[in-house]
Amino acid sequence: MSIPPKIGRRIASKGQAGVAANGATIKLWNDKKRPAKVAAGVSLKHASVVSVVRILVVEDNASDIFLLQRALNQQDFRFELVHLLNGSEALAFIRRQGIHADAAVPNLILVDLNLAKYTGADILREIRGASHFSGVPVCVWSSSRSRRDEALLKELGVVQFITKPSGLDQFMEIGKIIKDLVVAPRAG
Repeated sequence: MSIPPKIGRRIASKGQAGVAANGATIKLWNDKKRPAKVAAGVSLKHASVVSVVRILVVEDNASDIFLLQRALNQQDFRFELVHLLNGSEALAFIRRQGIHADAAVPNLILVDLNLAKYTGADILREIRGASHFSGVPVCVWSSSRSRRDEALLKELGVVQFITKPSGLDQFMEIGKIIKDLVVAPRAG
């Protein structure tokens, strides 16, 4: 299935949905705007035929989101990237408050461990306390890694710790790690 060129080139901005070259839908959330329910050019017919993996990312660094999107685009699966910019937005999403009241449950959650105001551990505790996220794999990524962090994350039910690499080639490998976590269980 090919995607019309004008859709493949659309870039999402805050509060809007966009479609990447491989057909992935990207939604960026912020405190002021609500994203579109369905990205422009994506019909419900296609949504029912092609399974889309919804990935929730809590990350305050736009560069990391750009690289993550690029890494996922190199993989052969359709995904929707829902980006929450901070811990406050993540808590509202988890609690289904405000604009997140009707948000769909993701297939995978990826949380930056080092957030401002609320830590990744705060977000993880809230996720584990939310029954609607039961069974959703949660991953943490961070530029630092300590034994103390690993023990805490294991206790909080994190299935994968991903160290953010400094090199582009290593960053691209994150796409495969995430694909393996979300696509393999669905196939079985």
